[in-house]
Amino acid sequence: MAELHRSEPGQVRVRGTQDGLVLQLPPDVPLPVLLGQVRGRIDSGGEFFRQAEVVLDFGTRMPNVEEIVALRALLNERGITLRTVTASVPEYRELLHSWGYHPLRLVSRGDGREQDPPPAAEGDRTARYVRRTLRSGASVHSDGDVVILGDVNAGAEVYAAGDVVVWGAIRGTVHAGIEGDHGAIICALRLMPTQLRIGRIFARPPDERAAPAAGPLLARVQDGEIVVESWRADRRLSR
Repeated sequence: MAELHRSEPGQVRVRGTQDGLVLQLPPDVPLPVLLGQVRGRIDSGGEFFRQAEVVLDFGTRMPNVEEIVALRALLNERGITLRTVTASVPEYRELLHSWGYHPLRLVSRGDGREQDPPPAAEGDRTARYVRRTLRSGASVHSDGDVVILGDVNAGAEVYAAGDVVVWGAIRGTVHAGIEGDHGAIICALRLMPTQLRIGRIFARPPDERAAPAAGPLLARVQDGEIVVESWRADRRLSR
């Protein structure tokens, strides 16, 4: 996670993550000062924030509906979309979730330094979960796996260092194993992609005359090419 602007303690910080831009809010700054800091960060960024999507990270700051509304209005004035709101304190995350937000897991804010996540248990993987249909123009990136509850429509794009699992139809572009992992897989309920790619291997264009196969499908690399087959619950895939 790369910090985009240096800042002093008590100042709003801007970070770039796989989930987009994150505005990290200081814990002990009154709302008028906070709004001024956010406004200054955006205005000094010029074209950098144009049509951006941002995540508000309250960190250890107590989330407040009035502050969220004011910050959202400020972002809207500058053409910036508020993607979601998160916090590093578990109780605050639960509060945000009860307000309808979907808090993301970001870095620890304990001492201002980034910390590595705890090691995953054997067989566990890091995945980005997307609970919506991706319409034309939408793009999802992940340095792990991607799980999508919805369709990937034509014109939408999904890029993952690991696997891509879509509980819906793939009609757009999906690239699994973007860092060269030919062991990655792509799963979907229906496969009618614009483009399918695993590692450095492209799938052959689908035959428009052929009827799409029924049932969940799995795409994987076999003998140097991408093959599509029915996904079975008894299949065992090793990494």
